Amino acid sequence: MFVLLAWGSLLPAEEPAVRMVPNQLIAERADKTLRADVYLPAGEGPFPAVLMIHGGAWAGGSRSNMAANALFLANNGYAVATISYRFAPSHVFPAQLEDCQAGLTWLVENAEKFHIDTDRLASWGHSAGGHLACLIATTESEKEPSTPQLKAVVAGAAPCDFTHEPLQSKRLSFFLGGSRAEKPSTYVLASPVSHVTAKCPPIFFFHGTEDNVVPIQEAEAMHQKLSSLGVPTAFYKSIGRGHIGSLIDPEARREALKFLDGQLKLGGS
Repeated sequence: MFVLLAWGSLLPAEEPAVRMVPNQLIAERADKTLRADVYLPAGEGPFPAVLMIHGGAWAGGSRSNMAANALFLANNGYAVATISYRFAPSHVFPAQLEDCQAGLTWLVENAEKFHIDTDRLASWGHSAGGHLACLIATTESEKEPSTPQLKAVVAGAAPCDFTHEPLQSKRLSFFLGGSRAEKPSTYVLASPVSHVTAKCPPIFFFHGTEDNVVPIQEAEAMHQKLSSLGVPTAFYKSIGRGHIGSLIDPEARREALKFLDGQLKLGGS
């Protein structure tokens, strides 16, 4: 026997039904409407919640790319919002960060509607999404808290440090607006590792050992910096997997869930 979910797929009946609330308006930009798909677990809540951010080199991708991860978390008791954001090169940094911050604000503002516990918020992303998930958390931790803060982060295959990019390289100009020689402060601001302090929330990293797109050393260095400051952090290596392979690694997903449960569900519902 099976249960039918909102978008028409089937799951074994013993799995709790997940309700999907699609195409929720986050914000209107000049040339892009930001939207979210919300996945809600069975039960009444209040639920811990995850802001989920897709990858695509800051220039493409879709929130639907994270549907499998969102469904996995929702079936384990989490409310999940997969969000859209503006793309480079039409919109250079910090447009992507601003849109993800808007997504987090929207999630908090709609906490009652979706039965969300704002004391148990996390972000989760892969590749460019992992970078943005880390950057939201680290930059927010620098500020005086005026709104609910992220309590945990899951970052897969995340670029964490742009400050070692060759000075004249144009590789990231489409995203950061120029070379490091031309935009030195932007390269620092866009690097999550540059914002690491003891106030950062716990972060779980996962990365393919054969990733030839984003060097695993960047995430390892950030993990080590967090650990040295006493911030709870863990690192899972997807052995033999490449950049996309880490996204679909079921063991990485399970380990990330354990980490989130440890940070968000102790004493919770």
